[in-house]
Amino acid sequence: MVTRSYRILLVAIGLLLSGLVWSATETVKVTAEGYGETPQHAVTEALVGAVRQAGGVALAVDPSFRRQVSQWVIRREGDVSTWIGSQTSVADPQLPTLGSLQGYRVLAVNRVDDALWKASVEARVLRYQSLRPGRGHLPAIAVMPFETRANEYQLGEVTIGAAEVQSRLRDDLVDAFTQAGRFRVLDRAHQAALERERATVSAGSVEPAEWARLGRVQGADVLLVGRIDDFSIGDRQRRFYGADFQGFEPRVRVRYRLLDTATGEVLWSDLFDWRQDEATVRAWARQQNIKDRRHPERLADRLYPSIARALSGAATDVLYPVRVLKVSGDMLYLSQGAGRLETDAMVSVYRPGEQIKDPDTGLPIQLAGAELTRARVIETREGYALARVTQAAAEVQAGDRVRVLGIVASGEHGPAGQPPSPGSSEAPIRWD
Repeated sequence: MVTRSYRILLVAIGLLLSGLVWSATETVKVTAEGYGETPQHAVTEALVGAVRQAGGVALAVDPSFRRQVSQWVIRREGDVSTWIGSQTSVADPQLPTLGSLQGYRVLAVNRVDDALWKASVEARVLRYQSLRPGRGHLPAIAVMPFETRANEYQLGEVTIGAAEVQSRLRDDLVDAFTQAGRFRVLDRAHQAALERERATVSAGSVEPAEWARLGRVQGADVLLVGRIDDFSIGDRQRRFYGADFQGFEPRVRVRYRLLDTATGEVLWSDLFDWRQDEATVRAWARQQNIKDRRHPERLADRLYPSIARALSGAATDVLYPVRVLKVSGDMLYLSQGAGRLETDAMVSVYRPGEQIKDPDTGLPIQLAGAELTRARVIETREGYALARVTQAAAEVQAGDRVRVLGIVASGEHGPAGQPPSPGSSEAPIRWD
């Protein structure tokens, strides 16, 4: 009975996965013609042409991918014939991936001459389709592991390796870019696993839809690279009346560049200097119930995502600045949410000024207008955020731009990780 249930479960999972595979493909019907020395060769060339029509081609320019073409010329002078031979190479269209056909129908096969056949086919080509349609126009970004200046970093009295900082910061950057929804994020860290999957499929006989599901390896349009100059949480340099005290003042310095992979151009380059005051960090410590001052590394669970949101936001603003989507009373709907903004963030709303032309480069310069108002983010959702106006404002309208100012520390500030005592709390003291 257990074995039968197990088999039924496997069949159900197989049917579910099969449905997902087919839902990730689309069938394109194309007609194509091909030529060859035999009818079979002509049909094959026609099918290759059909796949190229549906999936596109890449013209090879590397000499190692060029095909050799032999040319022979006969020159007659009276009774003397001279044979002149030469070889050259021409660019050969290469298929970007293996083609996948759901089926085809031969429309006609005709002999052109004694050494050439012509075939016409109608093919149903399977083409890979993203599980999230409508995102093909977004640029693809790959977050590369950041370089480090040191082999380890000091978090208060705890030392961690640079590799751990690299890995955690990169993972949270991938999460931040993905949640922001302004890029198609490519996971280079698991590229080897994808290659192993392709090797497994290619080793056996599989359905054409499986090839289409794997698709081709897409390159990134934008690369985020950088170097971690400093990463620290807390210090041990505070001394009062001969005693050492642990402070909580995180500091992160990251130099980063946003690169256009097509041209190699640096789209943006900056030094990201992230700091937080001790009052804010103390509030975080209380929220996480950190009672021991000697364990500031536990704050990293809050710091890494916050740093990633701020860093990804600075990089995203180069192409996609945050804008006001809608105004409803004192509530503002902002164009980006989770992954870009966080709750309690203070933002400044402004309207871009006029554009002037740079006399040297001829490029337009966008002047920033005066601040219209300030608001506080009260909720972040997928794709947008809600912010409440905190001061008297000029008329805000859809399309106005938003810049992030910082995070507002909430709550009363007592010793890090320690709740208010009965004497310091606002609640009345109970003596019983």
